Amino acid sequence: MTRDGSYVRRRSRFTTFVTVTIAATAMSIWAWSPPPASAVTPVVVTIEWHDGNADQINVLPILDDPNRPMHATFLVNTRPILAGDPAKLSVADVQTIFNDGNEVGGHTLDHVNVQPLPTADARDQICTDRNNLLDMHVTPTTFAYPFASFDSGSEDVAHYCNYNDASATAGLTLKGPVANSIPPADPYAIRTVPSVKKSTKLTTLENWVLSAETFAQTNGSAWVVFVFHHLCEAHSHSHCGPYVISPEKFGAFLDFLHGQASGVVVKTMADVMDGAVKGVCDPVSGVGCDTIPR
Repeated sequence: MTRDGSYVRRRSRFTTFVTVTIAATAMSIWAWSPPPASAVTPVVVTIEWHDGNADQINVLPILDDPNRPMHATFLVNTRPILAGDPAKLSVADVQTIFNDGNEVGGHTLDHVNVQPLPTADARDQICTDRNNLLDMHVTPTTFAYPFASFDSGSEDVAHYCNYNDASATAGLTLKGPVANSIPPADPYAIRTVPSVKKSTKLTTLENWVLSAETFAQTNGSAWVVFVFHHLCEAHSHSHCGPYVISPEKFGAFLDFLHGQASGVVVKTMADVMDGAVKGVCDPVSGVGCDTIPR
């Protein structure tokens, strides 16, 4: 065997096989790239401004900062607006806010607690308010319950009056739940952070967002809704009441949201719910109203 060299040749073929195999393996190792890290699930943040207070027109320059433009949802009471109450936005202001790319929705005619009202009265407050907004040439799809007071009957009225969704104006806590899922469990009871007050610290607002980021990774989505009422300079807070934030603090909060990069997306309520805009609903006859059970 060894005299004709057959053993040596077999050994040579084996050595060649091993060499080629090792080389191919090495090439495959260098060519292989690790799987991408799991994508960050973004937190959706919605900024709501309630009651249609006159100082809210000054929110626009802060939202429109070219370095981080954002949009908000403004939920207004139309009776004082139409009456020309100087403490409230004007019709022209409402149209300016809407034409700037923001959402405008309803909050009842007179900022009343709809929960204890008879159905006919609740429909008048919610449907007529929405019809007024349509007359102002805005497209209202979101409603907010004043005083965070509502029940299943209130939700039925909001649906009947052609709203696609409704803000509960409460319901989220830092102890949990810190955020809504997308889509929300109940589109007519979308939970929000408690209304922001003068005493609410910027770090508290930031902690809501950071907590929601953790919530999103665990639950697959997170939607946090913040509620503001007055925008006033620090020295004017007494005039604006307790539910107020300064332009400086509000701007700093938007800067923080922008700084979260891919971790946070700011959207209006309508952007998140993405429903068609319905027409006028006559609260008395029911003509044009959504009578299909929600």
